[in-house]
Amino acid sequence: MMKKAMIWGISLAFVVTGVQAQSLDDAKKAIDAEQFAKAKQMLETLVKNKPKDGENYFYLGLVYVHNDHLDSAVVLFDQGLVADPKNNLNKVGQGIIALYEGNESAAAAKFAEATTKLKRKDYLELYHIGRAYIDAPKPNYQKAVEYLDQAKAKNTTDPMIPLALGDAYFGLESASPAYVNYRDASLLDNTLTRARVQLQVITRLSHAWQEAIDGLNQIAQEVPDYAPTFRELAETYHAWANTATTIEDYNARNQEAVKYYKQYMDKTDYTVDSRIRYADFLVYVKDYEELQVQAAELAQLEDVNPKVLRYLGYSAYENKQFQESKEALDKLFTRMEAERIIPRDYLHLGLADIKLATQSNPTEEALFNEGIAQLKKAVAADSSIADDLNDVGKELFADKKFVDASKVFEIAASTPASRNFIYDNFYLGYAAYYAVATKPVAERGQAETELLHKADAAFGVVIEKAPTTQDAYLFKARINNLLDDNEQPKGLAVPYFEKYIEVVKEKGDAEVQKAKNNFIEIYNNLAAISAKNGEYQKARDYLTETLKLDPENAYAKQTMQFLEQATAADTTGE
Repeated sequence: MMKKAMIWGISLAFVVTGVQAQSLDDAKKAIDAEQFAKAKQMLETLVKNKPKDGENYFYLGLVYVHNDHLDSAVVLFDQGLVADPKNNLNKVGQGIIALYEGNESAAAAKFAEATTKLKRKDYLELYHIGRAYIDAPKPNYQKAVEYLDQAKAKNTTDPMIPLALGDAYFGLESASPAYVNYRDASLLDNTLTRARVQLQVITRLSHAWQEAIDGLNQIAQEVPDYAPTFRELAETYHAWANTATTIEDYNARNQEAVKYYKQYMDKTDYTVDSRIRYADFLVYVKDYEELQVQAAELAQLEDVNPKVLRYLGYSAYENKQFQESKEALDKLFTRMEAERIIPRDYLHLGLADIKLATQSNPTEEALFNEGIAQLKKAVAADSSIADDLNDVGKELFADKKFVDASKVFEIAASTPASRNFIYDNFYLGYAAYYAVATKPVAERGQAETELLHKADAAFGVVIEKAPTTQDAYLFKARINNLLDDNEQPKGLAVPYFEKYIEVVKEKGDAEVQKAKNNFIEIYNNLAAISAKNGEYQKARDYLTETLKLDPENAYAKQTMQFLEQATAADTTGE
């Protein structure tokens, strides 16, 4: 699920006077309602009209932080300190920038500097530091609680403090103290809509989907202009969709999610930044048709956020426009800073490369291998992506592109955290085996031998993790048969053939009957190995087992006749 949009809580209890008080209060309310363009415009006016008031710079900087424009926020915080050196909020802002850049020690130093000489009633610095630890890219909820408790000790009447404490405890997955703090915030200010919304979010956490939806809809009716309610309705429907047991329910709930997110957009600013957040949501609900429409429109704007190229690449791929997907993602990699590239960018570029490479016959090997390299990068950065590769490999296998399929399965099969780990190892062995078995013997070389060894190792993993998987023994035996010397076999396959028979027989007569053809294949192979090693009686015993299952089996009858003749010749010779 999409991470909740960062909400910089604004202390409405902060006392200011005159025209500025009302204007600053309106700006704070606009931020709380996630109307960031409106807030930005108001705060820019405040900075212009009151250039010595550092607090205005701080809140304008927070708006820039929210929209991921950290460079602009830095400028605002620096200007705020110059304009009003005694106001510590902009030092807090500088610490927030360090926190968002991943420099926790620098952030802590700035926060310490901002709070060292606080007066007895000064609490806003502590509140905003706590808020920062909640909303940072890598939250530290426990640290947030520590600062917010200090703020609460200094001011017990500002409802934004228990509201933030509720968010911190929610992040710590402590629903009970989260609920208490949201309730306390509502008691301090019964017009604080966000606290009521968050109480419904806790209801959602318990998977009481309809109850949460009913509660949020009640809030939406009472406060129809409060946009975050509609965003939470969208996220509730999406979370509910993820529990659906039918594709129809999944699609219907996600359609409701998109409907409410559109209403959320209509009630905010519909700026480029808000449209990009909408695109983020469309990725999560997998509405790739709408995503492609939004991305195409955003791409027409100059200097647009390069994330739009991500959306173009993802949606084009899902809509089977593979060349367009590759072009957008290639452009993304040239325009976006390396640290902002995410694992799924590698995934989609890799998948686009693979689709394009396998459209030709034979596969365009160089492009395919580029795709495999991208998939490896994706899984290395996020092991959960290995879960997405199973369907890709199976599709290649179904198209009889066995070598290609084995390369895809090998990535997932090398990722123990994958939920398909055993299955992917089975399919790696399966694909690699068929890549060799379907190739004429005269055309097999070192590459095929390496594939057989990979297949052998993969089925070994399956046997270790799921020892009752009977077909793993069968294919491991077939592989070892191919690896063995055909004229003077060492019997590499024998223990696996025998283990297959043992495992199947343990499952009962019904399973034996289903495996009848495999038993015939195994007994005939065991007979051939024995015969080539001069163990004629052993070979006859195996063939007898074949003939019990299939009295007219041509191979068994012919081989039995050959063995009788060979035995007779040996006897005559003696």
